[in-house]
Amino acid sequence: MLRVDHEAPDIPALRKLGFVADMHFHTSHSHDCKTLVKDIVAMARKLGIYVAITDHNRIGGVLEARKFKNAPIIPGVELCSKQGKEVIAYFYNDKDLERFYNKRIAPWLKDKNALRSSRTPFRIRDILLWLEKENCVVHMPHPFAPQPRKAYPFFRRKQHKPLIEGFDSVEVINCTETRRSNLSALGWAVQLGKGMAGGSDGHMLNALGSAVTVSKARSIKGHLDNIKRGHVRIVGTELKPHERALNYAKGSVATKFERGVKGGIQKAASFPKKALRLDLQSFR
Repeated sequence: MLRVDHEAPDIPALRKLGFVADMHFHTSHSHDCKTLVKDIVAMARKLGIYVAITDHNRIGGVLEARKFKNAPIIPGVELCSKQGKEVIAYFYNDKDLERFYNKRIAPWLKDKNALRSSRTPFRIRDILLWLEKENCVVHMPHPFAPQPRKAYPFFRRKQHKPLIEGFDSVEVINCTETRRSNLSALGWAVQLGKGMAGGSDGHMLNALGSAVTVSKARSIKGHLDNIKRGHVRIVGTELKPHERALNYAKGSVATKFERGVKGGIQKAASFPKKALRLDLQSFR
């Protein structure tokens, strides 16, 4: 059964249901983030959840997490195509991710100009073709984000529509998006018959766990398989405008804000009190 709840996650309660993971989070290895891997691992352990590290065009965060024994990390990467459309790839193990990355993406990094851009020179078609040959889950993040990241109109074009087949799942809750954008993503995912997942898209530690994907799994493999099959519950809500701004803030302001946060995530009272629950079993 697929269920989507637009409310602040009650993580202790959700943990009783199975595997809980924030499926979209960034580290200091992303160009727009300063949050350290060690702090993410510590907070994930404190909350008792897994976190998918999905840095922009980099896997350094995933590789750094290897230093921590039994770190609750799902290996991933968020790749931005030449057209500005993004793809998240969740891998079942970090070795497969590293092999793929070193073969397809790392050679591009030799270009010094690449270090100053969030985009890669690769077409979205090529990225999807490469990932089709890998043992991974291919995920479409924030399909109704502002341009140039907005994926919906791009994939609705006749010449790009076949590329949708390359995706296994769609992100239907992203805390940095608006409620309208997330509901639009949910409706499109149902229409496409795709698997679904949700994550905070956090760049600061206080966002970790503000959106999670839950499944009756005992391992990363089982959880990723459940995402593809649509056997998940997704719980989360959007950040307020000032929280979104701080989430993307750079430099000392963001760092000081993080240090002042107690317990890692905002209290539920800081989120919209009205919850929206959708049971989508009838659509599947």
